[in-house]
Amino acid sequence: FKACLFLGSGSVIHALGGEQDMRKMGGLKRHLPTTYWTFLVATLALAGIPVFSGFFSKDEILGRVFAAGMGDLNG
Repeated sequence: FKACLFLGSGSVIHALGGEQDMRKMGGLKRHLPTTYWTFLVATLALAGIPVFSGFFSKDEILGRVFAAGMGDLNG
């Protein structure tokens, strides 16, 4: 999810011709709709909002498997 946000910020910088002044990067939703929606979905996933894949933490899944006794790989 973080990688998606980095790719999105690269898209914004590229669209602005290499400009990296944050004060000039507002109001781009109309000009870069695909980047906007990609940023939004990646942000929601990174925030752990239900329905997005970031909601299911691999640490939590592995912890529950271990607690259930399925984490013993030695037999």
